[in-house]
Amino acid sequence: MKDLSSSFDILEKKFPGYEDRLEQREMAGEIMGSFLDGKNLLIEAGTGVGKSFAYLIPAILSREKTIISTSSLALQDQLVKKDLVFLRKALPRKFSFGILKGKNNYVCLKREREYAGSGKFYLRFRKWLSETETGERSDISFTPKFWAEVCGDSQDCGGRTCLFYGRCFYYRHYRKLYATDILVVNHHLLAYDLLSDFSLLPFHKQLIIDEAPHIEDVISTVLGSTLNYSSTAWLLYRLRGLKVVVDHLFPQVESFFKKSDAPPWPVSPVPDPVIEKLKKLRKDLALNKTASALGKRKKSTVDEELRDRIETTIGYIESFAADMDDFIGQGNKDKVYYAEGGNGGMELKSSLVESGNAFENLMRAYGNVIMTSATLTSGKNFAFLKKRLNIEDFGEKIIGSPFDYKEQSLLYIDKDLPKPDNENNGPFQKESLKVIEKLIGASRGRALVLFTSYRHLNFVAENVETQYPFKSQGDMPPAKLIKWFKDTPDSVLFATATFWQGIDIKGDDLSLVIIVRLPFSSPGDPVYQERCDRLKGRWFYDLALPHATLSLRQGFGRLIRGRDEYGVVAILDTRLVKNSYGRYIVSSLPPADITHDIRDVEAFFDSHQ
Repeated sequence: MKDLSSSFDILEKKFPGYEDRLEQREMAGEIMGSFLDGKNLLIEAGTGVGKSFAYLIPAILSREKTIISTSSLALQDQLVKKDLVFLRKALPRKFSFGILKGKNNYVCLKREREYAGSGKFYLRFRKWLSETETGERSDISFTPKFWAEVCGDSQDCGGRTCLFYGRCFYYRHYRKLYATDILVVNHHLLAYDLLSDFSLLPFHKQLIIDEAPHIEDVISTVLGSTLNYSSTAWLLYRLRGLKVVVDHLFPQVESFFKKSDAPPWPVSPVPDPVIEKLKKLRKDLALNKTASALGKRKKSTVDEELRDRIETTIGYIESFAADMDDFIGQGNKDKVYYAEGGNGGMELKSSLVESGNAFENLMRAYGNVIMTSATLTSGKNFAFLKKRLNIEDFGEKIIGSPFDYKEQSLLYIDKDLPKPDNENNGPFQKESLKVIEKLIGASRGRALVLFTSYRHLNFVAENVETQYPFKSQGDMPPAKLIKWFKDTPDSVLFATATFWQGIDIKGDDLSLVIIVRLPFSSPGDPVYQERCDRLKGRWFYDLALPHATLSLRQGFGRLIRGRDEYGVVAILDTRLVKNSYGRYIVSSLPPADITHDIRDVEAFFDSHQ
């Protein structure tokens, strides 16, 4: 523990603008203790604690190989390009670090060779390929439209048997990672490692899961499957390249995925008429017969490159056929099956309903597991997360924020608007618009307005009357939208789910966060609906309420990002006042003073000008 304390003393001397925070030292001490005792830990660290340094430093000092998994690319980039770079320079303890991304982030030399490209962008790509040392998509100044045709694909990868294995960009990077002390990955790779029987990641010693609440849904998605036009057409093109006659199948595939009446919202289970058409498509594709014929051809082929291509194609056919059979039967009780419109046509999807057993298997692969986030608790305890993920025998610690929310913030809760339920949806939209306009006026712009639906967002964006510049999610890519918001004085941003978390806007650029409705999950989500159905009468208090509370806390966390900042969170959902569960939600939020009067909001901003 002495090394830990001295490490933070070094930060104070070498990190420009570093604030020594007792909460950060406390969190680091808890994690270091868990590493030393070989125990697992759930630790919530409030906004402003500086949790990345609080878990990176113990990981470095432990001298054990550590995997750090995050949900967002933004946090991955912060860890690898900023935090770990600084700590390697600042700390006396020598260590190495790296990042592992999915194969689709790298050029596949085999697939690039098979691709017959042309045009100026392809020539630019070829020039880049002749010069690049990494083969990584992030290193190219433009993203080619044909990237999906030339990037790595796990189902089209022969691994060590591939003729290009020695020069492969992905595996060349991967081989270096065995010697790495700290490896940064995302939750999807963590789940794919579970799916591969732990053959994907190079080591399994210590695991730190940041942004931990997201791991449940990532496991649910990764352990499911998808059938769509692009995956089916890719198989046909691959077979055509192997001289298999498939041209007559393209119209049938297009008819099934693109010309069927795709449901405008997810439908579960997959309707019988769709299943009958899928059975016919399965028969017409003759997958088993094709795989058998390719197997015979492989045995008689002396060309090693062609043999590898045939072998990976057979593997893809077998996986594809298994997915088709799974959707036809819809028989796995651990999954929910559904059809929905997407990517210009219909998609068939399946997802794991409950991720708890899979998460247990994931935990068993590691010696130590630390799970952290600014929002792990609902109702001031970890019961919800533990129940969702079958978590047992974990230590528990809640570390509050160093910010003084009583002084720095105000919570406005509207009590006069109509309840935002289906019956009052129209009146709520119209009346809440007036409140939004008043609040934006009080804050003089500088506002992030968070919606739970695009319909409501679009209504406000089309009808709002304000003197301040505003944009809506969808007007430009998210990163550019945030840059616009930061660069445009007194601006307003209307956004939905993806902006409830993961964005970090510091200073006076953001002084008002308006949360229009409580973020209850949509009953139209088949995975969520199936989870509710299985909980029966307990669905609201065991799932809907704690899940919405966590999401609301994440939205609240967009506001105060520093000790010298101030601002208002406004929640326009009167259910917080009129329904009995409102107290549970409010008690989970940071301890700001509460008002129901917009005049208090105006006075708050006037006092901070």
